[in-house]
Amino acid sequence: MRITTSRRRLASTIAVTTGLGVLLSGFGAGAASAAEPFTDDQLAYDYPSNAEYDYVPIMDQFSWLVTDRADIIALNDSQTVDINTSATPEQVERAIVDQYDDMSVSMADGLGENLGAIYTEARLAGELPKIDALLAKSGGLVGYYSSSNPSKNYFDYDRPYIRFPELLQYRDKEGGDAWDSTSGAYPSGHTSQAYWQGTSLSMMLPELAPQILARTSEAGNNRIVMAAHYPLDVMSGRMMGQHIVERRMSDPAFRELFAEAEAELRGVLEAGCGAALADCIEADTPYLSDDDALALYEQRMSYDFPQIAPAGEAVTIPANAESLLITSHPDLTPEQRRQVLELTALDSGYPLDEGAEGSWQRLNLAAAMAAQVEVDADGSISLVDAGAEQPEPSTPGTAEPTVTPAPTVAPTATTEPTASATAAPTASATTMPPASATSTTAPVAGGDNADNGSDALATTGAENVGAGILAAFALLATGLTALVVRKRSAKTNS
Repeated sequence: MRITTSRRRLASTIAVTTGLGVLLSGFGAGAASAAEPFTDDQLAYDYPSNAEYDYVPIMDQFSWLVTDRADIIALNDSQTVDINTSATPEQVERAIVDQYDDMSVSMADGLGENLGAIYTEARLAGELPKIDALLAKSGGLVGYYSSSNPSKNYFDYDRPYIRFPELLQYRDKEGGDAWDSTSGAYPSGHTSQAYWQGTSLSMMLPELAPQILARTSEAGNNRIVMAAHYPLDVMSGRMMGQHIVERRMSDPAFRELFAEAEAELRGVLEAGCGAALADCIEADTPYLSDDDALALYEQRMSYDFPQIAPAGEAVTIPANAESLLITSHPDLTPEQRRQVLELTALDSGYPLDEGAEGSWQRLNLAAAMAAQVEVDADGSISLVDAGAEQPEPSTPGTAEPTVTPAPTVAPTATTEPTASATAAPTASATTMPPASATSTTAPVAGGDNADNGSDALATTGAENVGAGILAAFALLATGLTALVVRKRSAKTNS
């Protein structure tokens, strides 16, 4: 007997839980206006993943590239010049926005045209307080203990605009400071931030994971458009950002915050859209198609560098990386999720492969989260052709293993492996204004910072109480119907 897991089953399961969450959030108030922030105790709790961590070991191959592979470093330089100088005006504008805005908001178009607008308005209107607490550029809890500065100081590699400014086009808004920083280039801190924000969003909306992660990869690529970073910086920033999320998701106590923020987000999106989320996604204009999003994401995993080590080698999945598939493949065991990561991993041999703590470089999270898989009778996993019609699974997945519980004062947690890693010192980022105009006149590197502009608040229309409640009932009914059909199918196929 085989069990097949797919987005269709995931969507029906989430429909039930989200529908109940919307209903239980309180009658007489729309989903968005009923949103409650985390409690002071939740925010102040000393989560096990609130700890110092050294990210150098996951990206340590860079030192060898600098000393022994002049050809790769030369290609790193030339790709930077090509991406920077060939950028279109639209790409430059988007790069400037990502430079200064909170990317957990500016990357909203990864959710789709309509859902992205609903999300943006809700964030600016303060209707997503839990999302803001976790993902905000300034003080977001997911990345709060994970500054890139210690790694930058360790590798101490000059930025492109310091090494060869005469080959680059200056990209910035009027009065901006895009070329002022004299901190190290490797890894890219903006990219790391984009990936802990974007990866978190993709885990809360796994149906849109390819699109959200493709948009996240654009935010990383924009650092090269700005000539602030090289492709290798961006690749390492992705590795660091996703490791940050893994540490949080491997922490059962902190994972409760993710679950609450996810319920808040899905409730606001459905209230703003007026339908079940699956229907909203179906009717929306996506950032990219699934195929295009997956292809773009994979290309930016390696930036077309040549393979400098043998291809076809087995991948070393980093410890606890399977926690990144908890929401996209909830019925699989941790070991089965590790198999999914193995089956979808990038080929071996590209630069930055196989750091001291496994290969974060090879983890193709977009493909893994989107993967449809079959579970054989022996528990092994195989990938399914996404184009084929898939049966509903006939039995639930294996239960998660028991873990050591968090301290009793923490919120009740589900059972996943606890994080054994620690995190880096606190980042002290400040919120920057949105871009209003571009400038091509380069300032002197290391000059004064500029801070101009303001953010405007907006509303989502989620205050429509009746529509929110009706949508919740419809969502609940849809999910319950799907579960009934699945149970009947299970009796037929068992």
